[in-house]
Amino acid sequence: VSYLRDHGTMRKVFPMPQKRPAPRSPVVALLIETSNAFSRELLHGVRNWMRAHAGWTIHLSEQGRGNKPPAWLKQWRGDGIIARIETPEIARAVKACGVPVVNVSASGLAPEFPAVISDSAEIARLAARHLLERGFSNFAYCGDGRFVWSRSHGRHFAGVCSEAGHSCENFPTAGEEQEQARIQKWLKKLPKPVGIMACYDIRGQQVLDACRALGLRVPD
Repeated sequence: VSYLRDHGTMRKVFPMPQKRPAPRSPVVALLIETSNAFSRELLHGVRNWMRAHAGWTIHLSEQGRGNKPPAWLKQWRGDGIIARIETPEIARAVKACGVPVVNVSASGLAPEFPAVISDSAEIARLAARHLLERGFSNFAYCGDGRFVWSRSHGRHFAGVCSEAGHSCENFPTAGEEQEQARIQKWLKKLPKPVGIMACYDIRGQQVLDACRALGLRVPD
């Protein structure tokens, strides 16, 4: 407040209120592949959060699992990254950006970043309990040895089966035959009936296809 003398009279002068600039939207890069359903659901989750909270400015480009870091990342300047860190290259690239990072991959790479991943022990427990409740005494796990999370699921599943007094046969992920042929060969040797946990949907479909080829009945 200032005072002005006008013809011998003091009067107050109030400054016009300053309009505050609108807060800047955080700029967030999403290094999440669009090539599979799981990752697309992650993107849907980010979108839903943005609708319920303050908006972000998003940088997203189409990419596949295990792709090299996108070329734009080296020049990108933002506030944070949500990434599926699936390869050492991606890990190095996001570290070089020098911004906060949240990892949404269970690959085990870049453990220095906070991660949002599935609960492997609980997933395996639910699968084993489902099969145990249906009276199975033979169990098997069909995983994919390329992935850390798949190996983790297998260990936990076998552990729950063991606690219940049962053994668990694991699918050998290394071999010279084609994958579908190896799955069929493995299924033939399993004692029947058998309750099988597949590590993810694609592997489950491969097991079903192998069962059909062998004439093995799979209940609904």
